[in-house]
Amino acid sequence: MRKSTALTLAALLLAGVALPWSVSPAAPAKAEVGAVSDPSAYVDPFIGTGQNGHVFPGATTPFGMVQLSPSNDRDGWNWTSGYHYSDSVIKGFAHTHISGAGLSALGDILLMPARQGDTRAGISDGTVTGYRSAFSHAREVAKPGYYRVHLETPDVEAELTASPRAGFHRYHFNGTAPQFIILDPTHGVGDHTLETSIEILSDREVRGWKHAVSQSSGDRKVYFHARFSRPFTAQVTAADKPVTGKAATGPAIKAALAFDPAGGADVEVAVAISHTSLEGASANFQAEAAGKGFDAALAEAKALWRERLGRIAIDDVPAVKKRIFYTAAYHASIAPSLISDVTGDYYAGGQVRHSRIPQYSNYSSWDTYRALHPLLTIIDTRKTGEMVASMVSRHADAGMLLPAWEAVGHDNRVMIGYAITSPIADAVLKDIPGIDKQAAYQAIRASAFDLTKHSNVYDGNGMAGYLAYGFVPADVASSVSKTTEQNYQDWVIGQVAAKLGKAEDAALFAARATGYRLLFDQKTGYLLPRLADGRFAPLDTNRWDSLNRHYVSGNIWAYSTYTPQDMQAAIRLHGGRQGYAQFLDRIFTDETPVEGEQHVDISGFVGKYGHGDEPGHHMPYLYNLTGQPWKTQQYVNRVLREMYADRPDGIVNNEDLGQMSAWYLFSALGFYPVTPGDLTYQLGAPYQPRASIRLENGKRFTVIADNLSDRNIYVQSVRLNGKPYPNSFIHHEQIMAGGELRFAMGPQPNPAFAAKPEQTSLGAFDDKQPLVAAPPVPWAPYDPADGAYFADARSVELTSLNQGLQIRYTLDGSQPGPQSTLYQGPIRLTGDSDLKAVVLGGAKQSAVFEKRYFRTITAGLAAGYPRIRLDQDKVPYGKADGSMLIDQVQGTQFYGDKKWTGRTGDITANIDLGTAKQAKTVTLGALDDPMNGIMLPRRVEVWAGGDASSLTLRGAVDVPPAPAIRQQVERVQVPVSGAAAPLYQIRIFSHGDMPPTLSAPGRPAWLFVDEIILQ
Repeated sequence: MRKSTALTLAALLLAGVALPWSVSPAAPAKAEVGAVSDPSAYVDPFIGTGQNGHVFPGATTPFGMVQLSPSNDRDGWNWTSGYHYSDSVIKGFAHTHISGAGLSALGDILLMPARQGDTRAGISDGTVTGYRSAFSHAREVAKPGYYRVHLETPDVEAELTASPRAGFHRYHFNGTAPQFIILDPTHGVGDHTLETSIEILSDREVRGWKHAVSQSSGDRKVYFHARFSRPFTAQVTAADKPVTGKAATGPAIKAALAFDPAGGADVEVAVAISHTSLEGASANFQAEAAGKGFDAALAEAKALWRERLGRIAIDDVPAVKKRIFYTAAYHASIAPSLISDVTGDYYAGGQVRHSRIPQYSNYSSWDTYRALHPLLTIIDTRKTGEMVASMVSRHADAGMLLPAWEAVGHDNRVMIGYAITSPIADAVLKDIPGIDKQAAYQAIRASAFDLTKHSNVYDGNGMAGYLAYGFVPADVASSVSKTTEQNYQDWVIGQVAAKLGKAEDAALFAARATGYRLLFDQKTGYLLPRLADGRFAPLDTNRWDSLNRHYVSGNIWAYSTYTPQDMQAAIRLHGGRQGYAQFLDRIFTDETPVEGEQHVDISGFVGKYGHGDEPGHHMPYLYNLTGQPWKTQQYVNRVLREMYADRPDGIVNNEDLGQMSAWYLFSALGFYPVTPGDLTYQLGAPYQPRASIRLENGKRFTVIADNLSDRNIYVQSVRLNGKPYPNSFIHHEQIMAGGELRFAMGPQPNPAFAAKPEQTSLGAFDDKQPLVAAPPVPWAPYDPADGAYFADARSVELTSLNQGLQIRYTLDGSQPGPQSTLYQGPIRLTGDSDLKAVVLGGAKQSAVFEKRYFRTITAGLAAGYPRIRLDQDKVPYGKADGSMLIDQVQGTQFYGDKKWTGRTGDITANIDLGTAKQAKTVTLGALDDPMNGIMLPRRVEVWAGGDASSLTLRGAVDVPPAPAIRQQVERVQVPVSGAAAPLYQIRIFSHGDMPPTLSAPGRPAWLFVDEIILQ
């Protein structure tokens, strides 16, 4: 437990007086019960800063632009927010951070008090070098809107607070040593700073900007305007060397500001930021920071958080539960974040725009549509309206497609699907004010037909196959996950269409929402990857690498249950309610190990339910739909107890911009939105005796749990507004009408509660009625023979799962159709060919089958050949034995398609043919994706000989740099001379370090190679 000896305001620092606001979050030692008068007193921002929670502890306001926090630049999974509880060194205090994400970004405009004017930052290895300082958690305090730490190296007390668009610092310099504040705009968390600018306006004011680029937050500028409470003497530096004058612009411009110790021990500084311009930063400063001291700013931040956190009140619980609950409420109030200036200017989609409404960003919608946004529709309808109007404006005003994952106005396309449609649709369906419903519908509809927006991590979107069959074919990575996510998203779009009277669209999207049915496997109950030709792809459910190919995080268990929009059909596929409940039982009790390396995003297991991975967050509540809500109560209670704690490692995985916290809040209240957009919530069981939600319409919705204890976790009965309530769900309008939901709790399950079909949100239906799914268009044709290589000639036989339908094909790369060559028998190939074929069924046409065939010397060899071996032993992407380089499957432009072999450094592949063969060319695929740190090789050499000791150089090609930043596969061909040889060695030389103008400069570039072809 952290000590509660921290002090606060500078006037009291030397006196040693501890104020209530300065008490450590973990300070209450007794199991306090009773009403909470100031919920912010129970917030511990350190919860989630350890393990993989990825939150920051610094000062911010609800959904504010500024997140002023200690910020380090260590490279690694633990430092995506700039801070990790394992730290013992602080680089400085930066004004922007992302809370709980699985990506690194921001860390803009860093300040750091020091005792000398050296702007060198030192080494980011966790040691005290440069202007960095050691610190101890024993002298560190964090509360909503406030952060304080003793910096040991300069012996300075640092305090931080914030307004929505400005950060406020107060530094107390102990002793009489020189006083400096280092201003370092070059700092970033995962961003690469291209250029910075500083202008000294007076002996108290500074302004400037930072130009940065990264995959996560794009190509952007951040501007600042700062005013200090005491005069300073400034020294501007370039590359840490002094320059003359009061202004400079360049790759590494910083400043050291010197203060006369005779002027006092305290220095305050207010820093307003803008994502649009210097004028925007100045306007933000005038509106929020001019004439305002630290204490006044702190009081305003505290008031904002008291009001925010007071929207839900819990009573009669121990202090530990208060800390977890109110910290969850705090973390659920940080993102999305404001990005517009007080002038209405904001930056999105690569340019400055203007808006009459507040603009927000940091939309981790793939995570947050599940619980965070539905929570906001209850406790903050005004903010929900603003945020949804902001989302819609991307399409309505800026003409852009809705973002997949937007950070400060940049769509980094990290995740899959078009998840942002859900919070928009849910708000429209709930009639949240402030939203143009027609514009909202046009925005979400456009996303459902886009063929161009692909994930930067999880391969292409597979939309061509999806639009044909209702599922993403298995030759696209994460196909099952994309299918189920998009099926739900199509359904919720269809719900809006129906509300707006668009019957044709409503029917279209209702049909598209059922595509997952074609993936159902009767034997296992899983949704399995399926090809466009109708065959199921090979899958080993006992190996992570096989699962990771087809499911995000390898989570077959979550995605096989992710059909919330079509649960009647899902239950019928499993043979009825009992069969579905047994399927869930197997998942929640399955302890069998899975071989290989587990994905970092799946954790917090109960059986195979992984609470650390958002796609499964609905799973415990599905028992309600089978008439067994007592199992929902059991498993939700277990997750609440085991996966959340009031410690730095108290969040089981990435907090993900409020989603993990929103799940906790909903579940602790006793209900959860399994299907955002259907206007219902599934009941669980309350986790505290009493909770009251203050609604913006002036009403209160109170949840009471009588006889609740650690043993009494099961619901015996429920009453709503004093009347018996037999259902396992509640409607949104019932909550918003205010009232009282009262649970009677007991130590044993009550199997009779909400057990009848009509007491579930699905209502009564024939759960045993068989359901047969048929494809909407014919299955595609396919070549049943393995491989794509041949030695001299090959006869290709096409077949199809369809009966009696025509196959038409082309060999020149053109798209096949009704006028193409009719397939009547084997197709003979004698050279490289690009075969494309379709099945025609009346007016309907299958998806296109495409396969490239190559004539190569590696075909037709003796059994066991060719053999491949890599000289390098560290191969993080692909297989370490190099087998994916000759597996006859070519990688796409997406490094996450699971087809590439990649590492930092060179790749040397030794290919043994077993007999002498003459190669005239060697061709390989190289990926160019510099925004993801992947560069083309600089050179490829081909060596050959009888054995490893007799290799001679047979050919080489210098690869020219790419002409622009792009995402593309380059086919590198090397002419080869000399006699036949049994052993060929292909040496592929890495680009080396990333260039200065690209992300992560000076760090080794990744080299991604696939499919080496010898001809």
